[in-house]
Amino acid sequence: MADSCEMIIGYLVPHRCENPALGRCTKCGRGYCEEHIQVTPQGLVCLACSQGLEQPVALPLTARSFTPEDVAVFSAASRMDLDDGDMFSDLS
Repeated sequence: MADSCEMIIGYLVPHRCENPALGRCTKCGRGYCEEHIQVTPQGLVCLACSQGLEQPVALPLTARSFTPEDVAVFSAASRMDLDDGDMFSDLS
């Protein structure tokens, strides 16, 4: 099982959800957390599958324009180590 939820969240800066995964979606097999799960007659499905999306994105209107390449960039960015300093500069 995935260690953390596999949904992409955030509107201005899309990134992977950092919540721990509680299980896997019965439709797509992605890991989900308690915030990104829907109970359906078919079982527990991730929020993306419940909204009819192919990409693991929690924002349905925005998600329709994401390509697999976009999702790969979000995944790569979520693995960045931000503990070595501030990602944004203070330009004041």
